[in-house]
Amino acid sequence: MKRLFDFFRSDLLFSFSLVIALICVIFGRFSLQDINFKVIVTLGGLMLAVNGLDSSGILSYFGQILVKKSLSFRQLIRYIVLLSFFSSMFLTNDVAILTLLPIYLRITKVIANRQAVLLGSVYIIAAANLGSSFFPFGNPQNLFLYSYYHIPLLEFFYSTSLLVIISLAMLMISIQLIPKEPLSLVTTHRQFDHKKATVHGLLMIVMIAGVFSIIDYFVALMIVAIVVLFWQPQLFKSVDYRLLCTFAFFFIIVGNLSQSVSLIAWLQKMFTNPINTLLGSIITSQAISNVPAAILLAPFTKYHQSVLLGVNIGGLGTLIASLANLIGYKIVRIQLPNDRKLFIRNFSLINIVYLSLLTLIISFIV
Repeated sequence: MKRLFDFFRSDLLFSFSLVIALICVIFGRFSLQDINFKVIVTLGGLMLAVNGLDSSGILSYFGQILVKKSLSFRQLIRYIVLLSFFSSMFLTNDVAILTLLPIYLRITKVIANRQAVLLGSVYIIAAANLGSSFFPFGNPQNLFLYSYYHIPLLEFFYSTSLLVIISLAMLMISIQLIPKEPLSLVTTHRQFDHKKATVHGLLMIVMIAGVFSIIDYFVALMIVAIVVLFWQPQLFKSVDYRLLCTFAFFFIIVGNLSQSVSLIAWLQKMFTNPINTLLGSIITSQAISNVPAAILLAPFTKYHQSVLLGVNIGGLGTLIASLANLIGYKIVRIQLPNDRKLFIRNFSLINIVYLSLLTLIISFIV
């Protein structure tokens, strides 16, 4: 019973969505048509390919190179933040944080200025969240919204590129406030597995082709799954099955909510213009995180650009606004337990500032 309790307590979003979905099925209805299988299948396939690419050590390899090239503490943070920002576009925000943040925290343990060190960790997490917003496959909420609204690719990039450019400028300006202290760190030079990187890079291209409907998404999954099964079957353990189930649960919940005429009318009145939709998406993300916010709000508004920008901006703010934030906090809590409170203060301050600035700027664009 204790193991079962710990299982559900370790992922409250999964547990909460499971309970609500069960209530909906018991007192409402269940229809397979409510579940967007393309999103779940492509997300699962992307997890396999991306986790395989990460297992090659390629991201750690580039991280170590940047550390070696850093002559000052400010330069180190700038390099790691840039790598987090751009790698998250292809490898997702979760993978960027899981790979780069432990490297950064490990090599900066000897630095006395803990305030600056923790500011750097906050910037790495924010960079991963914001950078992953560029491509449809960069994070789960983008994958869902791109599929749900059938957003034309150029239109998608037009929306997200504005956010990415503004975010990158904001991060670079913030890093200029970090002390420019001389840096001398000892690093181990590690190579990455070229064969793994090549194979999983090709598998990722296959899954991206499935996302863009160049090939059938189920065929793309089968290709990836068969290669992984015969070459690195242990990667199946790295898939976040609870996240995939959480998607299915929210699809069931939204399917039941969409049967309520009065609720639909109220929600549609709430999201009658782009600004309201943007603000509603941001606020909802703060309470339940941006992935379920995207699934819950999409059926009730036609302003897809506002929802897309809102849930990506909404990943900033509270710790629960994005699953990537919780991953980052967990890493800090394990590696630097004594700095946990200082990290939360820095995280809250920076995220509130970023969230406010981006909300204000983007509200003039949508």
